Amino acid sequence: MDNASIKAAMSWWRSISLPLDQLKAKNLSPAPSAYKATIKRCDSLDGIMLTEGFRSLWLSLPDDVINDGGKNLERWALIAGVLVFVKDGKSESMAKSAGTKKEGSEKSIVSEMRFSQLQSAKRAEDFYRRLRRIIQQVDGKVSPEYLMKDIDAWFREQDDVYPRKPENRLAVQWAMDYYRAAAQKSK
Repeated sequence: MDNASIKAAMSWWRSISLPLDQLKAKNLSPAPSAYKATIKRCDSLDGIMLTEGFRSLWLSLPDDVINDGGKNLERWALIAGVLVFVKDGKSESMAKSAGTKKEGSEKSIVSEMRFSQLQSAKRAEDFYRRLRRIIQQVDGKVSPEYLMKDIDAWFREQDDVYPRKPENRLAVQWAMDYYRAAAQKSK
């Protein structure tokens, strides 16, 4: 995923997520609230692709992404579908947030089983539903940039661009982040 795509998607995310005063400080216009609301109600990637909010994101992306014959539509629909649940743009990865212990508990916010199910998802629709659920469980406290890069890595690995070194594979990186966070003492 190139920097221009990330920059465009971050502007889109900010326009649907940040309060008006923060948007003005960044010289951004707020998006209609319907963009976020309609995407949140979508149960499928096809449904997301049919929304005005998704079109707004899609048309803001660089020409090489848009003019690729539709290869990136599903990837960007999935990105839009989970970004609407990201609330504060925290600087940590989804896996680290998922592995963090619940306050006053020894259990992680997201169970090992649910996290494992996400890692083993093979179809984009399944990956979307599981990832969306985890983002909701961590109350949207993830980095939107890390999340976009992780989704891009997942799609590349599904297209058989599988890193030779295990430490470069998404599932391994997620597991390391998750279990490091889970090993931390709760507050």
